[in-house]
Amino acid sequence: MGVTPQRSTLLGIQYLRAAAALLVLLAHARNPRPWLFNPLAGWDFTAGVEIFFVISGVIMFVTAREAQPLEFMRRRVLRVVPLYWVATLAFVAWLAYRDLEPPTGRDLILSLAMIPHEGSLHRGMVWPVLVPGWTLNCEMFFYGLFAVGLAMKRVMVFTSAALLLLVAGGLLLTPADPVLKTYTSPLLLAFFSGLAIAWLRERWAGFASAWGLGALGAGLLAAHFSPWAHLPKLGLIAASAALVAGVMALEPRWAQRPSKPLLALGDASYAIYLFHTLVLAVVSWRCKTMALEGWLQFLTVVGLGVVLSIGAGLALHRWVEKPMLAALLRVGRPRARAPQLEAAASQVSP
Repeated sequence: MGVTPQRSTLLGIQYLRAAAALLVLLAHARNPRPWLFNPLAGWDFTAGVEIFFVISGVIMFVTAREAQPLEFMRRRVLRVVPLYWVATLAFVAWLAYRDLEPPTGRDLILSLAMIPHEGSLHRGMVWPVLVPGWTLNCEMFFYGLFAVGLAMKRVMVFTSAALLLLVAGGLLLTPADPVLKTYTSPLLLAFFSGLAIAWLRERWAGFASAWGLGALGAGLLAAHFSPWAHLPKLGLIAASAALVAGVMALEPRWAQRPSKPLLALGDASYAIYLFHTLVLAVVSWRCKTMALEGWLQFLTVVGLGVVLSIGAGLALHRWVEKPMLAALLRVGRPRARAPQLEAAASQVSP
């Protein structure tokens, strides 16, 4: 997600970050409302989170496996947390402006601290005040495991083993506690998949021939989106991993003709991801009272929500996220920084 991504960055990964952010945005923009015409009943565009998590595993292996653990965590926290706080507090301000129910103090503190909990605004759900933040709880836990692996000088072995054991424990014990439920979720397998893909890419000379996996993954995800098929969670993770692997196999082709629009969307994907909930809430509020019906109503609400969320994300990335991250990274900056860590500072996945 600042520092502008160096063009040594994997372009295919940047494109996938853009696609994943747009999938999340589309899924939330067309969420059913009682007053909104819904021609896409039965369609399910969830997959963006799984793609993001696979990407995160790839990025950490490629850019940070030689990092110092404390410096790694410092950069990860600065990259993820401040903008998340800004987005969360902006959403709380919106609730106050609308005179809607505010979060409890406990809910807000736990949300800002990225501790999984059942939120006061979302009864029965392990969601923070800003709903997309639940994925960041998983992200930060993965970063913590990765940092321990770095400290042990066995980052791939430790992180992979820890992820697999935690998921196995979750499947066996099915914990109800929000923290344990989050930290043993099958979604952790997406991080493991990303690590495995990046590891395999460096060690298998024929990795470039795996481009067909991209078509397979895209086809499975397209079927999942439709009302006629639904992948279970493990199937969704596998399809997302196949898509990422196939796209990475085509990296030499992407490098021949980089797409500036997709790169821009990839760079801004974190801002789009964090702030789209607020933008969609504003659009829904304003459109609810419009004299619109049927397809015109649906296209207006969803179209405005998508376009304005993208525009807000691009603007926030340029004028808030980038300068804020650049300033924060200068604080306590080590004298010598590995080039790979500079690239890592520009990467994020929700």
